[in-house]
Amino acid sequence: MVDTIRAAVAQIDIQLFNVLANTDRTIEAVTQAAAASCDLVVLPELANVGYVSNWSPEFAKEYYEHAEKVPGPYSEALTAAASRNDIHVVVGIAERDPTLDGVMFNSALLITPTGQIHKYHKIHLPREEKRYFAEGNRLDPVQTELGSIGLLVCADNSFPESARLLALRGAQVIAIPYAAESTTNPVLYHQLAATRAYENQVFIACANRCGRQDSLMFAGTSAIAAPDGTLLVELGKDRALGWADLDLNLLTSERLRQTRYRDRRPRLYEDISRQ
Repeated sequence: MVDTIRAAVAQIDIQLFNVLANTDRTIEAVTQAAAASCDLVVLPELANVGYVSNWSPEFAKEYYEHAEKVPGPYSEALTAAASRNDIHVVVGIAERDPTLDGVMFNSALLITPTGQIHKYHKIHLPREEKRYFAEGNRLDPVQTELGSIGLLVCADNSFPESARLLALRGAQVIAIPYAAESTTNPVLYHQLAATRAYENQVFIACANRCGRQDSLMFAGTSAIAAPDGTLLVELGKDRALGWADLDLNLLTSERLRQTRYRDRRPRLYEDISRQ
């Protein structure tokens, strides 16, 4: 395990159903992050296909046709890029169930430079996503040569229990692909990253998409936050790449300074899961 990780968030525009163009943009971002000597790059949610619109059988059929089983053309291209550039890649994709036809997951992939692909299935599905995707049911960090990396996807980060459980299970960095729309609060996603990092004393790296898809305008505002709540990267609305050096020793020093894990009262919280 290393002491410092140089992590990047890649904020890119994604074209609906244009998997070839999305592959090129993703690989370009991976290459740029590697050129900046990054060890890890996080990319947006559903980066291979684009976001889901209002439900219709016709749209669902076309969406399913463009999703892929893993490994598939998009994930294989990223695996080659990760190996070629010696970098870990986290990316969100629309994934077909490997065994059951007609079932999809909103997934995050963690791809290592050695070609391993670790999968996480989004567990909190808002609005129309419920009509397209099956829910995930696991929250387990991935052990890598960089350390312990937790995965969430977009709306998962609106449920503080998700990040807390990953942290309790040893996650040092939580990587979160996003496809989040613009809101009335222009810095909401910066604030969420800082809050999750501060309350869990971990590093948070959130990569949102930018641009427009039909009537949807995506917020951008990707961020990286430190265990003390400091924002290390704050991107704007446009296409961009930002990176920061994550000193993993801060996990220990911050947890000694603010003894949040020693001060927890789990028995008093038991009713949360029953409400």
